[in-house]
Amino acid sequence: MKFEAIARDCNTRTGYAEIEGKKIKVPNIFWYSSPRLPAPSFAEIKLGEDIGSGGSFFYPKECTFCIPPRLIYPYAFPEEFHKKAFSWNNTHTNIFEIVSAKGGEAKNGFIFVLANSREVFSNPKNFVECIVKVRGKIGYKLLYAPGIATPVNLAFLAYCGIDFFDSLQIILKSRKGIYFTSDGEHLIEELDEYPCSCPFCMKGIGKFEDLLMHNYEVMKNELIKISQYIKQGRLREYVEGKANLSPHLASIIRLMDARHYEYQEKRYPLTGKKFVSSLYSLSRPDIKRFRERVLNRYKKPDSAKILLLLPCSAKKPYSLSKSHKIFNRIISNCKNRYAIHEVIITSPLAIVPRELEYTYPSAHYDISTIGQWYRDEIEMIEKSLQKYLRRNKYEVIINHLPEELSSLSLNTEIINTCSNHPTSEESLKKLSSSLAIAEDFEKISHTKRRYENTLSMLLFQFGNIANKFLRGCKVKGKFPEYKIYYEEKQLASFVAKRGLFSLTFAGGKKMGKNYWVEIEDFKPKGSIFSVGVINADERIRIGDETIAFYEDELRAVGVAKMNAEEMVESDAGEAIKVRHYK
Repeated sequence: MKFEAIARDCNTRTGYAEIEGKKIKVPNIFWYSSPRLPAPSFAEIKLGEDIGSGGSFFYPKECTFCIPPRLIYPYAFPEEFHKKAFSWNNTHTNIFEIVSAKGGEAKNGFIFVLANSREVFSNPKNFVECIVKVRGKIGYKLLYAPGIATPVNLAFLAYCGIDFFDSLQIILKSRKGIYFTSDGEHLIEELDEYPCSCPFCMKGIGKFEDLLMHNYEVMKNELIKISQYIKQGRLREYVEGKANLSPHLASIIRLMDARHYEYQEKRYPLTGKKFVSSLYSLSRPDIKRFRERVLNRYKKPDSAKILLLLPCSAKKPYSLSKSHKIFNRIISNCKNRYAIHEVIITSPLAIVPRELEYTYPSAHYDISTIGQWYRDEIEMIEKSLQKYLRRNKYEVIINHLPEELSSLSLNTEIINTCSNHPTSEESLKKLSSSLAIAEDFEKISHTKRRYENTLSMLLFQFGNIANKFLRGCKVKGKFPEYKIYYEEKQLASFVAKRGLFSLTFAGGKKMGKNYWVEIEDFKPKGSIFSVGVINADERIRIGDETIAFYEDELRAVGVAKMNAEEMVESDAGEAIKVRHYK
């Protein structure tokens, strides 16, 4: 038995589980099947046939591929009771193992069954806490939550980290005359027309079995859609779009973000594709990670004395937009332009230094730019700027933001240059005359500023090790395609498509034991698989530059395809895509 993840997004993944020679897609649905209610023809796994029942606490049965017998009890019972029940449940494990947030440590199951799933799902707070605690016990193993999935909530269950679902809730709802769409449930008797073209809707739903089969079709299509969103790296975007369909589901995503950032952040890839931002994106883990790195890792170029605050643009990267091309012409006409540091103010990212405009997600988010801001956005930007300015000191601050953002409280003196609109003739004249103050400062060369920009970018990517890594190096090339050299050997180059520096083998040597992976004694070439990983630096996230060592010998440099935890825990799947090897 093994599970191999093929694609990862948010807190979940797609892949294949191999059980007794059969490959099962993940995520997947266990479709209930009985003589009275046969599973749909497209069912890959049948609950009741392929997966049997191990009986109950009073009448346990011996089986190898079945839900184990279990003692059923309320989630609200004291933790001591959970531990005793868990101890009994663990004596009847097979491929499946019951797991409880309040029980003991999980053992050696291949698929874990979430205890009390229906009860905990009824309370968003309990559900979120339960999922995070259970994942802390079973790590990246497969998790099945029985009796709760519908087409409406399926994406949220997958987002939280559940791999397997079943059709039991669909059967119960169908018995009550509920007609499902992917975004809601409706009483069948209240529908004048069916908003669906499945065979059962086309011929007309006349009985329970027709309604059930329609709902099965909707469930199947929703699962396909979710799998595609995971592969495309857009599951969070899809979940945010559905969050307003139900206060219950909205609470789940808000609680995950508010209380379990660490759980999510280490699972979120470091790079991604374009997405549409919403108010929920303010607390999206990869957005929050970007803000935290800007505020805690990143440092401005040392020679930058003038902070210029600029508005964002619809087009990304910002410098390719019409407005930023205009700003660039004005800055270029300044005789000491490299004393000026451009910082873009935006939501949901807050602060984007110009050097980071190609970095995910600053080059990848789309947001409505109509000049109106929510209070939450303004408060987030204001707090971020205040913290940023405590860490990064400037002699002069020029604010070229539109009126809606001109009243930001930064506890320091500011020159405001925007009248009506940032690209109005009056605003541009004010900006040009205000930037002339740069001539009062020491002249900064392009070479010096390029080196400092590179250091700032490396600090964002790698943290403080960047100072040691860049020491004694030269930087060549035009922004953003910087290349780093040490003693005539290229160490790294910035890849705009990834928004990160990519290391060469020599760069891996200079980086040393940082973002390291300890592997067994073999010569890696195309890929390093998790089965060959012994240990890994806990800082590694999916998409990070990674350096593979056997003992103290550097063997390869590449890109992480798993985070550090999963590399060490998993026994199948690609851990590192190797770029250079010895």
